Amino acid sequence: MDTPETAIGNRERRKLALSVAEAAVEAGVGRDQVYGAIRNGNLVARKWGRRTIIRCVDLDSFLAALPPLQLPPAT
Repeated sequence: MDTPETAIGNRERRKLALSVAEAAVEAGVGRDQVYGAIRNGNLVARKWGRRTIIRCVDLDSFLAALPPLQLPPAT
């Protein structure tokens, strides 16, 4: 029977979910911005007991859906 470490091999195991604080660090923003995205319905969060967690795939999807930066042409 394979253990998770054996199944993964030498690759580093990535977390499946993050706390709000961890998601803020990963995205390079503040916790208030993460809570705002959750409140607006743009970022999916889940409750596990008293904890609010964000699945990494949901954070990745949220960040990928953000509009690209549009800068005016250099003059």
